[in-house]
Amino acid sequence: MLAIGLGGQKPIDPLEQFAWKNRIVLVFHSESNAEIGVEQVALFKKQQKEFDDRDLVLGVIDSGGNGAIDGASIGAKDAATLQQTFNPANSDFLIVLIGKDGGVKLKEQTVVPVETIFDLVDAMPMRRAEMRRNQ
Repeated sequence: MLAIGLGGQKPIDPLEQFAWKNRIVLVFHSESNAEIGVEQVALFKKQQKEFDDRDLVLGVIDSGGNGAIDGASIGAKDAATLQQTFNPANSDFLIVLIGKDGGVKLKEQTVVPVETIFDLVDAMPMRRAEMRRNQ
């Protein structure tokens, strides 16, 4: 998904394990906007079944270098990599939707209704194929 090389070393990619298996929603927030981050995460958690049905995983990264993806803590190095890759301007609040193919499908600096995420995902060709297979 990411292609970050460090002088001949193996590329670092904290999202690699999710490639072609999951869509990822990343929530970035500053310490001063932690309440908004909590609000966004709560909206997603209320719809966990629908989140799971769409193969979505949630990542939360704060400006202090803390982070978790799919409930598992990630190190400060991985949090910094995600911050540099998806939120280089260090916005106080940012939502990023990443498709199974690793492409960024949405970037928003305000709280995003869960239905907006679901509508975007449901319009994706891969998701439409999944829904046809699951009928």
